[in-house]
Amino acid sequence: MALYVDSAYLDDIMQVAKTIPLAGVTTNPTILLAARERGQQLDPLTVLRELLSLVDGTIFMQPGADTEEELLQQALAYIELDPARVVPKIPMTQKGLRVAHQIKQRGYRLSFTAVTSVTQAYSAALTGADFVIPYFNRLERSGIDARERVAQMAELLKQQGMTARVLAASIKTPAEAATALLAGAHDLTVAPQVLLEMVQDPLSEQAIARFEQDWIKMNKL
Repeated sequence: MALYVDSAYLDDIMQVAKTIPLAGVTTNPTILLAARERGQQLDPLTVLRELLSLVDGTIFMQPGADTEEELLQQALAYIELDPARVVPKIPMTQKGLRVAHQIKQRGYRLSFTAVTSVTQAYSAALTGADFVIPYFNRLERSGIDARERVAQMAELLKQQGMTARVLAASIKTPAEAATALLAGAHDLTVAPQVLLEMVQDPLSEQAIARFEQDWIKMNKL
């Protein structure tokens, strides 16, 4: 079981890493764009280099090229920076499957992203994916029971003896994080603020406040 931070904004990542036991970082083109719009003027390869130097663990990078050849070359460029730590996120499409075959033939790890159906998860695992990444909140918004879908994916992979891990993404609240984990997700990737919210609870805060007050009173006696 592992927690990843879903972000490309370096300052946010470093702040979260001080508190949360991160297994690494996940990014995608949308997240890279969001970081750019916040003023972080770094190209994807530079972001990856920075992440590798600042954060321990696995870094997931998603190529954004259009053609099959460009998709492969971009994925390999990411991997080559640190084959032991970089995992490309390959789109779950027919083109993506062809690219994934070539990556696995080279002996590298990979993940499939935007996996929404059980048959997609099965196909990804057969291709040799180390991770399948369903979008929990996006499934919910599309009218699919995300809990049931994640549970089905996890159960199928277990029944078939497949080693691919279900890495649930698009987690918008601590409640969604809990639901995804209870459904069978092996790992989660979560935005920085939600990760911090996951370790908070009003009842905990009330109890701790009482302890602090009683500590002060005790030391006055």
